[in-house]
Amino acid sequence: FPNSKSSEEIGRMEEERRLCYVGITRAEKQLVISYAEQRRLYGTTQYGVPSRFIDEIPERLIERVRPKKQSWAPSVAFPSRQQPINQNETGLNIGQQVSHTKFGTGMITDTEGSGSHARVQVNFEESGSKWLVVAYAKLTPC
Repeated sequence: FPNSKSSEEIGRMEEERRLCYVGITRAEKQLVISYAEQRRLYGTTQYGVPSRFIDEIPERLIERVRPKKQSWAPSVAFPSRQQPINQNETGLNIGQQVSHTKFGTGMITDTEGSGSHARVQVNFEESGSKWLVVAYAKLTPC
């Protein structure tokens, strides 16, 4: 929730919000809301974002849990792949929302390299997935 096409039709977003509310209020003891950060569909990688409706729930009622990253490992190692970016070095990490002047808002989905060659993969809401060199991208945390 909401469906990606909900913003295209007048009143559709409110209907999606109402359906979400009905679902949430049906939980008697505990409710778990989850989403796939990344998935493959018909050979294409897609990146998910949490529902915007979660931000409308009072923070005191939410316990955010992020499991340790589990990754699919290819059968062949890629020797050119460097170590992930050190979070302290760039201040950026996987799952973080960032803003870019040209591409808009997105979520960091992968990191690669270190130092001046460090790169991040960002899934932008409007522009899709892009690999950017941190030193030149001028990303702003949201």
